[in-house]
Amino acid sequence: MNEQSVYLVPPYERLATVYEQAGLAEHARQQTLRYLRLAQSMDWAGRRVLDLGCGTGVSSWLLAEQGLRVFAMDSSAAMLAVAQSHAPDPNAPVYDAPSFIQKDVRQLEAPAGPVDLALAIGGVFNAIPSLRELEGVFARVFKCLEPGKLFIFDLRTLWGLASAMSGDRVLFDNEHNLMLVARSHFSHELQRSTVRYTIFARFEQLVWERADEIHLVRGYPLQAVNALLERVGFQVLALLSETLDPLEVLEGASDWAVFVALRPAD
Repeated sequence: MNEQSVYLVPPYERLATVYEQAGLAEHARQQTLRYLRLAQSMDWAGRRVLDLGCGTGVSSWLLAEQGLRVFAMDSSAAMLAVAQSHAPDPNAPVYDAPSFIQKDVRQLEAPAGPVDLALAIGGVFNAIPSLRELEGVFARVFKCLEPGKLFIFDLRTLWGLASAMSGDRVLFDNEHNLMLVARSHFSHELQRSTVRYTIFARFEQLVWERADEIHLVRGYPLQAVNALLERVGFQVLALLSETLDPLEVLEGASDWAVFVALRPAD
């Protein structure tokens, strides 16, 4: 390593460029169509889908390939730039590309009228810093949905944050020009993980660049999330594990919790 520059950048500004290569989009890649099939198994039908916190657009493009009209939203311009750079699968039938929108979910409004399904995949709401703000987001999602339609989202559990997201981890290393390291610390008092991502990238075979990003990942008691959904008017239909098996609210040993909520018919 002949030379190295180091700088701290805002969340996702640098991580976005290596996000998929480092495997950070795999959760969305694996779960998106599973959540869609879950909705269909619950007699859901519709075409207009809101993809909240779409990141690099993996979930958005998968949904679009199913013939759905996708409105994809994220607050990060860097992540959206990657999402918009993806080309449609040339072997797939013709479909409408997602509409990508830069907006914080806390300022959510229906992009073009009510939608039939709202999804948030990959712990999107773990970035919301307080229960009060989370309730506000749920209320906005409620207003965006057609009556009788579904809201499906996943969260990293407190157990998952305290166990899986603690300590130092090498997330990716191709031994050539890219290494991604995460250093995590979970505070039981704050119910929050502080994750420092360090990205080492080498350009022009000689110069290595190091960028650091600090991400705050908030955990929430599942009972509290359930209560917030009901308070804004949702009916909670299911609470599931990552494998979509039933999950008890007081059960700890699951990294993820998947909520399925219904906006009741008027």
